[in-house]
Amino acid sequence: MKKDNNSTPNNVNIFSVLSSKTTRNAIIIVMLILSIFGMIMIDESNFIRTDYFAFLESNIAVDFMTIFGIERFNISSGAWVLFFAIFLVTLILLIGNMVERQVLKDKPGILNKVWYYLSLVLICGAVVFVAYMLGAFEEVSKSADVLANLLYTLLLCLILVLIIPVLIVALLYLIKGAIIAIRWLIKFFMSTSSAKTVAIEDTVTVSADGIEGVNFGDSSDEPLSTEQIFPALVRIDNMPVDEPVVNVDITLEQLALQFQSYAIHHHQIYYGLPLIRSFVAGLATSRLLILEGLSGTGKSMLPRLFTQFINSTSFFSPVQATWRDKTDVLGFYSEFAKTFKSTGFLESLYKASYSDKANIMVLDEMNLSRIEYYFADFLSVIEYPAEEWKIRIYEPQVGQVLPAKLPDGYVRVPTNTWFVGTANTDDSTFIITDKVYDRAIIIDFAEKVLPIESDYCSDDINLSADGLTRLFEEAQRDSSKCLTSQEIEKFYKLCDFMSEKLDVRFGNRIMVQIENFVPVYVALGGSKEEALDFMFARKILRKADGLFGDYVKEELVNLTKLMHSLYGKGVFVESEKVIAKLTKRLG
Repeated sequence: MKKDNNSTPNNVNIFSVLSSKTTRNAIIIVMLILSIFGMIMIDESNFIRTDYFAFLESNIAVDFMTIFGIERFNISSGAWVLFFAIFLVTLILLIGNMVERQVLKDKPGILNKVWYYLSLVLICGAVVFVAYMLGAFEEVSKSADVLANLLYTLLLCLILVLIIPVLIVALLYLIKGAIIAIRWLIKFFMSTSSAKTVAIEDTVTVSADGIEGVNFGDSSDEPLSTEQIFPALVRIDNMPVDEPVVNVDITLEQLALQFQSYAIHHHQIYYGLPLIRSFVAGLATSRLLILEGLSGTGKSMLPRLFTQFINSTSFFSPVQATWRDKTDVLGFYSEFAKTFKSTGFLESLYKASYSDKANIMVLDEMNLSRIEYYFADFLSVIEYPAEEWKIRIYEPQVGQVLPAKLPDGYVRVPTNTWFVGTANTDDSTFIITDKVYDRAIIIDFAEKVLPIESDYCSDDINLSADGLTRLFEEAQRDSSKCLTSQEIEKFYKLCDFMSEKLDVRFGNRIMVQIENFVPVYVALGGSKEEALDFMFARKILRKADGLFGDYVKEELVNLTKLMHSLYGKGVFVESEKVIAKLTKRLG
């Protein structure tokens, strides 16, 4: 497929790189190092340069200073003290900003942040006071001239640092353009030559001895074969098809208990039953699950172990910060190489079309790039009926033969496939937007789970995607496990409170998800209240994160009272935890 003009696969967006906190900090550190070098160069009487860097007396750096009119001084000790005071203050503020999140990790809140930065200011004040006592401000006017020249020098260095990469990129684009132009000219002349050959062949007649005229050659533009354009996909087409899965006879409740025991006894990983029920019920509710939380709590292992437990397949793809559109996920057609550059993600998705096993595609650190950019096509198609789950990745020519499972250049998202993303919340990641959250089931790994004992059967099982789906559908058809009209009406009172008092609104999609989630969660051995608590905390209360104002804290207290009056104390445990967290953040 030809790439869109605004797509940039495998290329770093220079503006996003320059705007990142890491890049800014790196530039500041480089400038601090250059500032020391600049002071040594500006100081004519500096013994360090005279004794240890004598080669700097006449070289390109000195010529650079002369060209741009940078003055040199006999810098006093006071000016050096002032320079190092400014240097240390900048370094302290930089380091303080870099380690802020780690220092305040267990101390959230505006007040703690204010005290933290106040302590940094006090440390900086102590540095300035020491500098004052050492005579840094005795010749302020002369020191100001020195520092002005130093800033001018650093500004020129910064401009050079920024211009050089731009020039290199421009040069690379010129080279690329020249190559494309040469290829086009070669193709043009070869096609012209081919046309002349055909014209000669059409005018050749049979000679007197019956021998036909000579064929002067073939066209060099013969179309490439499917194997040449899509080698990876054709290879998958030619693989032997797996034997159909013979499903084990098991209930959802047994599945949850046995999976927990399997993880404990075979991998020494401990998942509580509420988390397992939420994960499996999430598969019944949405094609996209997002696992959030602390590092080391088993987010990535959960889908891996589940697919091992039911003897299905999984694929793990670490998300890159440079991902911008679907071509980074699925690949693209290279005009230069005349082949489709497929990714492991595409090949795993394509291969799943030949199997009846459940297929879980894991995007590790999903929010390292903007999900709504690179995953936009998937977010859209999973909202459609299953027969419309397809994404165009290639624009075929008329009559071109494509791989078996790539009709008209579209790759299908098979019905046996689910997408699971892991997400961290720190400065290196992007905020997950409502567009993504509303379509996904969010599972929070808030804390590490202590060792759990289980004497249940720990054997793995054979369960196909259809078998798993049938278990989901049986639970959703069971009226005893579904929400009654009275239960829905009672739950709506919480939703109405969120809408009226906190202006938190949501569409029908979330209510449909809740009605699909609850019966499966109950069939897994949980209760309706636990299921409603999970969905209310993850899908609705989460939308209150970021609200500020005195009224918010008061209304959260009233929401807790309403929750207790409807369901009793200690029933909506997860929701109460979220409310407590929001209240604490408000101070």
